[in-house]
Amino acid sequence: MPDVIEIPRNHNPFPRTGIRLDRAGVPHYDEIPSTLLDMLAEQVDRRPDSEAVVELDAARLTYRQLWDRASRVAGGLRAGGLSAGDRVGVRYPAGVDWVLAFWGTVMAGGVVVPVNTRSTQPEVDFVLSDAGARIDLSADTALPDGDPFVTEQLGPSDVAALFYTSGTTGHPKGVPTTHEAFVTNTENGARCLGLSLDLGDELRTLISVPLFHATGCNSQLLAAARVGGASVIMPALNLDQLLATLPAERISLMVTVPAVYSLVLRHEGFPGTDVSSVRWVVYGGAPIAPSLVRSVKDAFPQAAVFNGYGMTESASLMTVLPDWDAAEHADSVGYAVPSVDLGVVPFRGDHPDPGEMVGELVVRGRM
Repeated sequence: MPDVIEIPRNHNPFPRTGIRLDRAGVPHYDEIPSTLLDMLAEQVDRRPDSEAVVELDAARLTYRQLWDRASRVAGGLRAGGLSAGDRVGVRYPAGVDWVLAFWGTVMAGGVVVPVNTRSTQPEVDFVLSDAGARIDLSADTALPDGDPFVTEQLGPSDVAALFYTSGTTGHPKGVPTTHEAFVTNTENGARCLGLSLDLGDELRTLISVPLFHATGCNSQLLAAARVGGASVIMPALNLDQLLATLPAERISLMVTVPAVYSLVLRHEGFPGTDVSSVRWVVYGGAPIAPSLVRSVKDAFPQAAVFNGYGMTESASLMTVLPDWDAAEHADSVGYAVPSVDLGVVPFRGDHPDPGEMVGELVVRGRM
């Protein structure tokens, strides 16, 4: 492999307390929940009657209800022949059924395979075949139901999900994501956004992006569960509904792409919308103009604004640009999150100044 020039962590503002290096020199958190189920169980114990999931114009689940219903989905999957490590395709629209299928599969000891609901049938067939999915939960399939079941055989290195890339260089590729990688991403997000792990009901995130993508699932649904917050799910992007939802559901965290923020700010109903509950605004997935960052900061005066950069292969976040740099350095993706090291492989094989490098970005961490 070509020489990698490590990007120094000078001036990195994100706390690295609790980070250790394993024998291979890979950074990792020393004390975080071992698995996704451990993470969820903590919140079920601490705030059983707090809202965990809301599907707009549909169902609402508390943490206790989420655990109980997901365990019945797990029991149904096991009764249907699912064994530990088996893959389960999930093709429900964004909503409570998708969430129950995700957690139910994990509780059953299976591996979730989120499938893009916008894919053509040949594309769906490829993903399900490539993943070796034993069960396919599609929109016209009822959620499995059975006696409650929760596996006790999971560990940090077990694979929890197989997310597929967008396939820009060929067929989509399945990315195995472990329990440790998922929980690590939630810890990184909490630290970089300054979220207390005791936020609870104060954290209500509006999920208007697909759950079959890493952002919606990893950095919103699971990140909210890490701090005991609520995921408010919009099955499809609708600007009128989005604006009405901000005050109605007391949304405190928004995450979407720059183009959507631009549409929101230009919407005729935005000037009359109460956005006082919004405390964190995160964008990513595309470049953003400094003028739009400034407009977003002006439009959400109570909120800190962040840029999050990552990819499916990194279980979501790799870097975060904090609020105080968001407008002045809008062309930057910020600083490495606490649990990863970043480096560059220079295109020309030389060793230029670290501040002037042009090359391939590489990342190291437990992801």
